[in-house]
Amino acid sequence: MMLNMRYRVVGLLALLLALGPSMAGAQEAAYGSAAAEIAEKVAQAFPKVEGRVIGLEKERVLLDLGQKERVIPGLELQVFREGQEFKHPYTGQVLGKLDRDVGRVRIVEVRPNFSLAEVIQQSEGTMVQQGDHVRVTSARVILALPNVDVSDVAGANTRAVTRDLTNALVKTNRFEVMTDQRIRGALQEEKVAAPDQFTDPVALQALWKRLRVSAVLLGKLSLMEKGVQWDVQVISTVRGDSVTLASAEVRGAAPRPAPERSGAMGPDRPADRFGQVVMRSQDLPYRGQAMAAGDLTGDGSVTLAISDGQDVYLYAIGKAGLKELAKISGYPTDSIIALDAADINKNGVAEIFVTNTTDQGLRSYVLEYLQGKFTKILTDLPLNFRVLTGTDGVPRLYGQEGARDEPFRGDVREYTWQGKAYVPGQAAVRLPKEHKLLYGFAVADLDGDGVEEILVLDQQDRLSIYDRGGTEVYRTTDRYGGSETVVEYYPRGTAPHTRSGLEPIRIMVQGRIMVHDIFGDGKRSIVLPQNTASTGYMFRTRLYNKGKVFGIAWDGVGVLPMWESREFPGYLADFALVDFDGSGQWRLVGLSVRNTLFGVARIQSMVVVFDLKAPGK
Repeated sequence: MMLNMRYRVVGLLALLLALGPSMAGAQEAAYGSAAAEIAEKVAQAFPKVEGRVIGLEKERVLLDLGQKERVIPGLELQVFREGQEFKHPYTGQVLGKLDRDVGRVRIVEVRPNFSLAEVIQQSEGTMVQQGDHVRVTSARVILALPNVDVSDVAGANTRAVTRDLTNALVKTNRFEVMTDQRIRGALQEEKVAAPDQFTDPVALQALWKRLRVSAVLLGKLSLMEKGVQWDVQVISTVRGDSVTLASAEVRGAAPRPAPERSGAMGPDRPADRFGQVVMRSQDLPYRGQAMAAGDLTGDGSVTLAISDGQDVYLYAIGKAGLKELAKISGYPTDSIIALDAADINKNGVAEIFVTNTTDQGLRSYVLEYLQGKFTKILTDLPLNFRVLTGTDGVPRLYGQEGARDEPFRGDVREYTWQGKAYVPGQAAVRLPKEHKLLYGFAVADLDGDGVEEILVLDQQDRLSIYDRGGTEVYRTTDRYGGSETVVEYYPRGTAPHTRSGLEPIRIMVQGRIMVHDIFGDGKRSIVLPQNTASTGYMFRTRLYNKGKVFGIAWDGVGVLPMWESREFPGYLADFALVDFDGSGQWRLVGLSVRNTLFGVARIQSMVVVFDLKAPGK
């Protein structure tokens, strides 16, 4: 009997030893294949092209490079001007021309036969002119590749994964790659104070000066529901913002979540985490910008409204995913920054409030389901909209006027339905002087003392709490919120022909803040997103690569995270809390956006629904 058992143990060990190398080999092959896919996508951001400046249009530069040259938005090109020929002093042979460096431009829009670019750098004493030449060097482009972040995926080896990507980039014959050790050495030689902050402008300038690095590649592995996603953000050392995002699924990897860091969410205990996925929709072939949920058809069911910035899509939502009900088409000049839904006119059907910015100013509108179809009941409204739910559980509509040269210029007021229009109240919401924006704020009695506080998310993703007198009583050290929705405009009185060289004013439109009793136990929590910026917080352009939703409590002294959602598969563009059947069981509906194929070339969104259940249930 003992002899048989011994043979079984030996046989099992032999089997494990035999399978071990093959399993490890499969893992290595999976990461190697993903690295090759990413390297090819990064190479597409640096094509070998040459062209000319064919015109100047206001603040834009027109280039004779179009879709047939395979240029893309985000591509940076050197601008140079041909000098005079120079000859051999003795033979008289023409040896060449001395080119004069003019600066750099970045392509922002590509048409079939030409493209539009912006000037991102100019040499002293020069201006870009028609007839100047542009090029992306045919020599190897120098990239900096710090170690890939693998902290979310147990079993992934940082050095091995980084080596796979380094080798794949070199094999394209397009790049020379500076490794983590060489990068840190260069930053130390330049006496950079924070050598770990690779997106810090000082670090980027040092890498350009010391190593002639054109871009820094920041890589991260993320654990998805059924696999591992590998994202690489390409950061320009010249401009300091993102050139592109290259992503690949690590096919064949056997993912395991990294161990939880206990106690990370508060002094007493970690926050409860909710991760049961009720529904994950099919991929939506556009970049979701805003979402609203509610009884939009009057039949008691939940309908989603989602906008890609131009159009509004209406979906029925079920366990199998989303079913498109209607599409409200917009214009190319539209830029929808927010969607909200509530039955403000009390007719049993929730209206959809569409905040729409255009080149001519705000052109917002209201949709309602009438006679079997979604119809615009009001149009061309110069208003920003937001629906907030009060302490009594009643949704209220707030609005803020805006104009072309100041999109958020008026007071924030509550609007009510009177007859055939939404009419503002007399009293304005007393926002803090540091925050004059309708978005990224909420009003609620947080501590139950009968006095409402004002909550504000600022442009650096910090949550502040103010008393009704406008005094800040608390500001978080952790970052919350985070949005890629930005409104750009030029100061009042700036004529179009005078804007060349001027930087427009940029305002980030922060997302929702809700205050809600999720579990029906009388304890209200502040519900808000937390997106993580892959580009850091130093630049004009900010991109986020992952997001969660948190519920945090305020006790009059500080905030304590009470619960958090599982990480969404990408940037969280918007979210909603929905009681689908009226049972009091709230679910979290999130609009997630991923750059899935070479950044701007193809962007997809999806809707994910999580269960929110009280601890112990």
